Amino acid sequence: MSLSTLTSSRAWAYFSERGEDALHAVKGAIGGSGSGKYLDIRDDKLVQVRTKLESTQDVDRLDGMKSVVAMISKGRDATPYLASVFKLSSTTSLEVRKLVYLVVLRYAPLHPDLALLSINSFQRDLTDPNPLIRGMALRTLSGIQIDTVSEIVMLAVSKAVRDPHPYVRRIAAFALTKCYDLDDEYYNRIVDSFQILLQDRSPSVLGAAMSVFKDMCHDRWDLLHRHYRKLCLALSDMDEWSQPLCIHVLTRYARANICKPSDEHVDADLELLLTSLSTLASSMNPAVVMAVVHAYDALLPERVPMVFPALLRLLRASPDVAYLATRSALALAQAKKVDLVPVMSSFYVRASDPDYLARSKLRVLVCVSPSSHASVLANELGAYAHAPSIPLALDSVTALGLLARRHGEVSELCLQLLMDLAQEATIPTLVLSRAVQITKALVRVSSPSMAATIVTRFCLRLFVPLARRGRSLDAPKIRILTDPASRASVLWMLGQYAESKITDTSLLVLLVPDVLRCLVAHWQKEHVQVQCQALTLSAKAYAHLPSVSDTHIRMAITVLHYEILHRASQSPNADVRLRARFYSGLTRGLSDTDKELEAAPTEDIRAYLASHQKLDLLRLPGVRLRRAQVQHILGAHDKIESDEGFALSNDIFPTIQLRGFHASQLPDWSNPRTVPPAIVRAPDTNSIQQQDTWMENQRSLSSDMFSKRQTSPEFVVLRPSTPSVPSGATSSTANARYKDLDSFLDEESESDDDDESIRIDHPAPEDDEYMLDSSGTEYDEED
Repeated sequence: MSLSTLTSSRAWAYFSERGEDALHAVKGAIGGSGSGKYLDIRDDKLVQVRTKLESTQDVDRLDGMKSVVAMISKGRDATPYLASVFKLSSTTSLEVRKLVYLVVLRYAPLHPDLALLSINSFQRDLTDPNPLIRGMALRTLSGIQIDTVSEIVMLAVSKAVRDPHPYVRRIAAFALTKCYDLDDEYYNRIVDSFQILLQDRSPSVLGAAMSVFKDMCHDRWDLLHRHYRKLCLALSDMDEWSQPLCIHVLTRYARANICKPSDEHVDADLELLLTSLSTLASSMNPAVVMAVVHAYDALLPERVPMVFPALLRLLRASPDVAYLATRSALALAQAKKVDLVPVMSSFYVRASDPDYLARSKLRVLVCVSPSSHASVLANELGAYAHAPSIPLALDSVTALGLLARRHGEVSELCLQLLMDLAQEATIPTLVLSRAVQITKALVRVSSPSMAATIVTRFCLRLFVPLARRGRSLDAPKIRILTDPASRASVLWMLGQYAESKITDTSLLVLLVPDVLRCLVAHWQKEHVQVQCQALTLSAKAYAHLPSVSDTHIRMAITVLHYEILHRASQSPNADVRLRARFYSGLTRGLSDTDKELEAAPTEDIRAYLASHQKLDLLRLPGVRLRRAQVQHILGAHDKIESDEGFALSNDIFPTIQLRGFHASQLPDWSNPRTVPPAIVRAPDTNSIQQQDTWMENQRSLSSDMFSKRQTSPEFVVLRPSTPSVPSGATSSTANARYKDLDSFLDEESESDDDDESIRIDHPAPEDDEYMLDSSGTEYDEED
């Protein structure tokens, strides 16, 4: 075929394709080829599908195939049309053939008999001149997954790994794992094909080959030794979804086959990998950036700060990507590999952040909170506590408690923020309960006067009569605490700080009698948790009676204590009964029967005390403890600081199973004595490279590192040689050469006679002025 004929045929194909595109554009503009009509799969519309599939026109066939694909996408059964679809596997229309391949992949496992009818056409397409058709045929043939054609698939893949086009070789790489799924006896043949793929120079093929290595021979490091450096250099030219996989494979290889770096020395091959990874830190693919950060963390943690800004960039990506970036940043910060204090504002919660991301950012803020930013962070957490999301508000309140425990200088600020939050009437009950519980844990680090004030405010919110005390009818109503956990926490604080004073009056005198009286009145309505804490409050108050000088208050606390013990002993709940029995025996030795009867103001109270003492005599005798011992027992456990209630909710983390680098285990660094020498990673110069004209022209491995590494280790230095003739003679010859126009034309005519002896690959006459010198290490220029 002449050059003119080939050029005209290519031009005709080009303009034909452009004409078809223009025709489709016109039809789309007037509504003739809109894709929405294929989604209308009513029964009256489906009658025409078979007619279109059996048509001889490619336009009708394509329209019918689109209707079948639309049926499959909407979950409708397209089995009645399979016979007609499989017949189109040998059509000449590329668009129709693409859709046929999709349908075959979808229904081949369900209808293997029909799929076998098109095997011959797929085999024929494997020899098509168009690499796109060869690739689609190989993808479809390997995706059928029918045991009877396993040998055919294996032969096709073995041939495709030597295909001249990288697109087909890439599909062949992905098909190797499918061959293993068909029959695991093909493992050795698959490894042989994999070794051929490793010799490829196309980065897209190398990336696909890494997936085969990870799935089938992830510990066969001997297969990668000779290709390690090539993979490092080709890493930046691979597609963005092959890069994370290849990074992980090379990281595992480095830890298993290269010496662990030290402060004084880093292996050259490891440095090559790190240099290749540094260029990928600016990738637009979040998976690549995460892979680079994890690789630096696994190989050389001291250089993690170099790529950490790329990880921070992911915080502005989609929520799921930002969540993984936050988790990675938290892990690096906890391992002391990066300092998050300068970039702490990057982890502030946004209004658009979902709960799982916002709560993960809270963990980072609490983990890296410095003393200098503690007050700013406390106010920030106080704002998050008002968030409409209840899980975020709960974790924000807990984070305030953690911040106050870690930085004592802001404990009062955190307590004030919690008190302000608890005073609001619109916050959810769960948030209010969490605020009360965190306040209970923090009040122990506050001053006695502040603790008494906090306890008083919360006690007034236990019962309506207490809330109305000293308030006018026009005053705003106080929200009563209804959550059992918060009510129990307030009762604990009242018992623990009963001797604290407000305006020279202890809470034991000011609040305890009224609180016990309300508890007795509402005993049946209280939760079991509240009843147990009421018993503890009553026992503590009874143990501290000597500090009360007013006899009426002492008698009131004594009677209320006996009444609470009596009601608790008759409770249907076993925990309440056991606690009542314990406190009854604990405080039995504290009572003075004669003095109590004498101090009784009325006969009814005296008769009540006498009946209680008679019941006490019927109980088995036991050890009577002194008052100091009882006070120590009641308050010793409460003074032990505990982290209970300070744990941020972590129910989100077990439910999300992170795949990839968090789930995979990296090998330990190898022993320097067993590490293979660096010579095993030298490229194999005897290996036969595929003669790919397309690759020769494109040179996809175009990085500067590749051009430097693939050359000889010694530099070729060009030095001007010493002229063999005097300079004066050379100058006169040059001047005589261009003396006039006639001599120049005569010289041109003489050179035309020698055209046949001149070739492009022959050296030019000017090259004689230079000589090769491979002993130098850099280029030298001489005048």
